Amino acid sequence: MSALHRRALLIVDHGTRSESANQRFADFATGIAEKRSDWLVTHAHMELAEPSFEVGIDRLAAQGAQEILVHLHFLGHGYHIRETIPELLEQARARHPQICIQTTQPLGDDPRLVDIVLDRMQDHERLSEAES
Repeated sequence: MSALHRRALLIVDHGTRSESANQRFADFATGIAEKRSDWLVTHAHMELAEPSFEVGIDRLAAQGAQEILVHLHFLGHGYHIRETIPELLEQARARHPQICIQTTQPLGDDPRLVDIVLDRMQDHERLSEAES
């Protein structure tokens, strides 16, 4: 992809008052950015912490993003997924009509999460057996 058509990823979660949890989320975004250096990557929170969704979109736009994929780091289809994010997307598209802004499905819709839970169960069983 040329420098004139940069892809970007905005990873969005709910947000929390816990500074350590917000830092872990920022570190998660940094890890993705390190593995996908061909994309601009940043994170945002819906509430309780900064940067906000709007700030995240605007930062990526200021960095030259021409296409933004918003990763919905949510397990369910709660209020933010159903109401807030569609409104914010509409506002972002109005502010940045030259940028294509799309979203992923919420993380919780991914069937691969079942395998992660099963792997963790197996890890727990192994540890329990080793302790016996």
